[in-house]
Amino acid sequence: MIFRKLPPPTKFTITDKYKLLIGVIAIILGVVILWRTISVAISPPGLMVGFAFLGLGVYRLWLGYTRLKQLREKR
Repeated sequence: MIFRKLPPPTKFTITDKYKLLIGVIAIILGVVILWRTISVAISPPGLMVGFAFLGLGVYRLWLGYTRLKQLREKR
């Protein structure tokens, strides 16, 4: 797998808004899953899924933040 640096964005699109929204929803869902897993019965699959959603949400927000920062620097 070859990783390439993304080109700087030219504008803030609806896709960027969608990715940020999915990031926020994934963080909320991850917290809910972890809370329910810990309060009912601690299980490895529940913990893994909760942390996976948290990780996905943080990654999406980080990616959106860096793209917005690149857009501001470009202007």
